[in-house]
Amino acid sequence: MAEAAEAVVQQLQEMKNEANQLGMKINELDQERHEHSLVVETLSKMEGERKCYRRDISVSLSCLFSFFLGCKGEHGQGKFFTFHLSRLILYVQLQALCDDLYARLQKKEKEMQEFQAKHNIRLRDQPEKAAPK
Repeated sequence: MAEAAEAVVQQLQEMKNEANQLGMKINELDQERHEHSLVVETLSKMEGERKCYRRDISVSLSCLFSFFLGCKGEHGQGKFFTFHLSRLILYVQLQALCDDLYARLQKKEKEMQEFQAKHNIRLRDQPEKAAPK
């Protein structure tokens, strides 16, 4: 009997650890997503007449910012625009990943609650449920 109780407690502890890991990963990715959003927002507000520099192989080029945002040539949209677009795509992917992890975390928490109810487990800081009248 004691071994079964220990196994139940161990299983609950593993579920809690998984939920904590999901929460930490969500926080980490959300912070990274926020950093990308700041870059995207900052680059979107840049003036087209502002000077910027681009290093191509070993040559440093000086051009107007609008050149990089509107650049079209053999290599697609231009390196700076591609960088800006890749940041935006990464931001959207991070948002989708955060949403997915959050849904998994909610599912894990619900699973833990059902497990606690099934095995009549009450944590120290949880109040006892009143018996139905």
